[in-house]
Amino acid sequence: MKYFLSALIAIGLSIAATPSFAADARNVTVVNETGYAIKFLGFNAPDDGLDEWDNELDKVLQNQASTYVEFDDDDEGCVWNIRVDWQNYEEAVLWKNVNLCKFTALRLRYDSGTKTTSFVAE
Repeated sequence: MKYFLSALIAIGLSIAATPSFAADARNVTVVNETGYAIKFLGFNAPDDGLDEWDNELDKVLQNQASTYVEFDDDDEGCVWNIRVDWQNYEEAVLWKNVNLCKFTALRLRYDSGTKTTSFVAE
C-alpha cells in the first residue's frame, strides 16, 4: 500500500507539471534539404502584403538542418505566405497561401535540373 500511494503521488505530480495546452496547429518544423544554406525564413499572413517579414532564424540554416517555427497567440489563421532567402544567392523563394494547419513539417527541396525549390508537407 505504501508503494501504491507513492506511485499515485508521483503520477499526480507529473500530471501537474505537464502543460495543459496543445501545440498550436500552425507550428511547423522546417527541414532544409535543398543542398544550400538558408539565411532567411519568414512567414506572414496574406493580408500583411509581401513587404512585412520577420526572420524566424537565429542563425543560418545549413543543409540537412531543421528549425521549429512557433506561432504566437496574436497570429491568426492557418493560411500563411512563406519566404526563403539563400545565404550566398540573391534569389528568394516565395510560396503564397500555404495552409499550415494541415501538416507539422515542411521539407524544403531543390531540383537543380528544373532550378525550382519546392516543399514536401508532412
